[in-house]
Amino acid sequence: MKKIIWLMVSCVMVISLLVTSCGDAVTNEEEEVNGEEEVNGEEEEEEEEEEEDTEGKDMVVNTAGKLVEKPRYGGTYHLSRTTDVRGFDDCLSASPAYMTTFLTLTHDELYTGDWSKMTQGTGEATGTVGGTYFPHLEVPFLATGYEVPDNETIIWHIRQGVHFHDKPPANGRELNAHDIAFNLSRAYFTSGSYLNGTYRQDLGRGPTSIQALDDWTVEMKVPPDWQIPILFASNDFVFMHAPEVIEEYGDASNWEVSLGTGPFMLTDYVQAGSLTWERNPNYWMHNPLHPDQQLPYIDGVEFLIIPDSTTAQAAFRTGKLEARPGVNKDDWESLMRTNPDLLWDQWAPGGASAVFMRLDKPELPYDDIRVRKALFYAIDHQAIVDDYYEGLAELICGPISGLTEYACMYTPLEEYSEEIQKLYGYYPEEAKQLLTDAGYPDGFECTCLISSAVTDGGLTPIIKDYWEKNLNVIMNIDVKTGPVVSSITMGGGIEDMYYGGVSGAVLKCNQWRTDSYMNYSKLNNEEFNEWFVEYNASMLDWDMMCTMMKEMEPKMREHAYFIDLPATYSYFLYWPWLKGWHGEITIGYYNTYNQVNYLWIDTELREEITGLSR
Repeated sequence: MKKIIWLMVSCVMVISLLVTSCGDAVTNEEEEVNGEEEVNGEEEEEEEEEEEDTEGKDMVVNTAGKLVEKPRYGGTYHLSRTTDVRGFDDCLSASPAYMTTFLTLTHDELYTGDWSKMTQGTGEATGTVGGTYFPHLEVPFLATGYEVPDNETIIWHIRQGVHFHDKPPANGRELNAHDIAFNLSRAYFTSGSYLNGTYRQDLGRGPTSIQALDDWTVEMKVPPDWQIPILFASNDFVFMHAPEVIEEYGDASNWEVSLGTGPFMLTDYVQAGSLTWERNPNYWMHNPLHPDQQLPYIDGVEFLIIPDSTTAQAAFRTGKLEARPGVNKDDWESLMRTNPDLLWDQWAPGGASAVFMRLDKPELPYDDIRVRKALFYAIDHQAIVDDYYEGLAELICGPISGLTEYACMYTPLEEYSEEIQKLYGYYPEEAKQLLTDAGYPDGFECTCLISSAVTDGGLTPIIKDYWEKNLNVIMNIDVKTGPVVSSITMGGGIEDMYYGGVSGAVLKCNQWRTDSYMNYSKLNNEEFNEWFVEYNASMLDWDMMCTMMKEMEPKMREHAYFIDLPATYSYFLYWPWLKGWHGEITIGYYNTYNQVNYLWIDTELREEITGLSR
């Protein structure tokens, strides 16, 4: 079985390739001959398939008006990951999104992403973008709302009737505003925590006071220029721990004292082996698409730590895992050949890889736009799409991709100016002339830093060949371990070039902002700097943000500050018994795995297919 969700605008060629690979497509010749007849035939087949899918099932209409199978309770959700969990306390790390991935299962935040706007709901979001806070896609969670009465104050109203897990030391007591104030204070005022380092009080960027005004109201005082960023970070980037745990044990680093208000309770952890959760029977939340149903549906969750991808693939093939997200084309084709009953969807790239060049060093050639354009023109971007990625890629997708979440900001290549479109063409002779005009008729030598975690060097071997062949630019590829590269990039120590990701976090404008460590090129554009002040101030007005970014992004792109490259699709596969999932991996801001709260398992179908009753 196959199911395709297009998360972004794709070319007809890509659609043709995808369908053909599953063996269901007619040939180009047949399409031309049959025309409308073929289309009508396909529509009839789809209607018949839909009738077969609903036959004998208990169907209901959700709040988005869609006819869906009624969710049922029970079963265990099994997934795998390659690396062990790094921690259980988000205040003990400078990178909490990566260190405390599983807190979304056990702890709640003030706000979260709106599940009703995902694919099974209104379809306004894909649930695949974690690093951007979308204010129009957020809903109250532990808060019922917030106010900003002036530019120095944020007030949250706290939800009543929410209880901590029924285990010591909180013993199921009701959460209140004092708990929220405690956790916000800890997040911002704990030395070494991410929010403490990002919103520094000594630089006038952090909250100046946090207090509970009563049992259900929290007030935070903030610097005016930082009110909105702090609001967003507080809303959906602070997990609420039971204060009793911190007071008794000093922190929440021990998994055995993990205690929040979330949908699941952590019951077991085997280092480098597995993590196990069981359903919180007293969870406060109901499904926004089925308001009469308490969440979660699943009895438990088990994550297996399987470093070897072949072993994980084998576990998935035999039905021991429910889903296999983020696989490449080869694995997708292999799995569909051996397990044709699998369902699958496709992820469009949410960002791209790029070559960043230090613009602030006068001894390097990159401050001359002729050099940057020459390096662009010497690469055949379309050939990378067609040959290296076999057509299954997007030519341009960073820093703003065509994902649904970014639709209002996205500009397709054909709508850019001719000057920008030319950057993604292939003009080796003109590239050579530009480099000569810039004073480098014989080329030059450069060094590109890259992490060893990038498989096979990513696209750097291809770029190296193009530049050497067309420009006599000799690129030395400097491979270092991931931690070393992180230390270099975060410390601003890139010497020449760097091959890394173009962030899709367009609200932060990481690659353009002068104060961001992810501004790897060290660009300093005065027009952008002035624009960003206004942009930052408009972050509660999504329509205004879209308009502003739509205007600014082409202006930045035409400078060719970094060389963004084509990016391929990835695929996620799952068994038919996993219900309600369409590839969502983060509902809200860095909320990895919180989609589990809304999914359900057809235990009878799983046993029928695999013989496994677990």
